[in-house]
Amino acid sequence: MPDRPRVFVTRNLPGDALGLLRQTCEVAVWPDQLPPSPDDLRREAATTHGLLTLLTDHIDATLLAAAPNLIAVSNMATGYDNIDVADASRRLVLVSRTPGVLTETSADLAFGLLLAAARRI
Repeated sequence: MPDRPRVFVTRNLPGDALGLLRQTCEVAVWPDQLPPSPDDLRREAATTHGLLTLLTDHIDATLLAAAPNLIAVSNMATGYDNIDVADASRRLVLVSRTPGVLTETSADLAFGLLLAAARRI
């Protein structure tokens, strides 16, 4: 592995969300807000050590086979239905997720819906 592992992030994140990652890794970010195509994602994965993905990014056996240096996939979501976990495990690729990422947002939405119902909006 090179001095700095390469991480591909499938969406441009707001603010300095990637600052900590950039301190230790070479970071490449997909420039569009739309998800990368399967071919684009496979092409990027072929030269990367880590993927930071969303639920709209499908990490299947074909992509994993095309990524010989991949050691980790982190999904920015509470679930991981978009990742072939069984194949990743066979290839010794770590799969992680962010289970508490939507807690505050869900509470905000629930409170907003309560207010809307109370005011009959």
